[in-house]
Amino acid sequence: MRIHTLGPAATDSSQAAQYYVEHYLADQLKTSTQIVLHSSFEQLFSQLQQLKDDFLVIPTAFRSAKSGMSWGQWHYRNLAVLDLQTAFVYPLNSLVLLENTASVSNIAYTHAALTDLMGQYIQPKVVRCSASKYAAYQQYLVDGQYVLTNEKNVRLRPTEKILQRFSPQMVWAVYQIKEFQK
Repeated sequence: MRIHTLGPAATDSSQAAQYYVEHYLADQLKTSTQIVLHSSFEQLFSQLQQLKDDFLVIPTAFRSAKSGMSWGQWHYRNLAVLDLQTAFVYPLNSLVLLENTASVSNIAYTHAALTDLMGQYIQPKVVRCSASKYAAYQQYLVDGQYVLTNEKNVRLRPTEKILQRFSPQMVWAVYQIKEFQK
């Protein structure tokens, strides 16, 4: 059995997929299951046709900056190719909204699903969406003034301050990928 989700291993998606394997699959499946990590959900979606019978774990808070679709829109758009198997609750790693007080770039980084949450606390001139919260933090280190990311990604520097912390629960959907109809 192969389960596809967002990588790298530092992402909440990777950890949720691992949790699903450990807590919801029978012992014989646990040893034969492979978790396949992708650089973005959009990259994974472009390969669905080659992944018949594999599985996909995705957060229901998913939002694509590229397509503008939310999880709900994506779910309904893919009814013909995905079979929703189950859902489970697994928390996100703690989130932090950081400000680099040494920067005046007024650029903020986060994942598209978190832009509304971030906008409740800050109003930067530019918001750049990344494929993952991990990637957002890496990009913020280059030229950002703000970032909303997983706290475990962060190595707080003297010029940074934590503006807000969050500890959200998340609902994760598990799909089986069906054969594409021609």
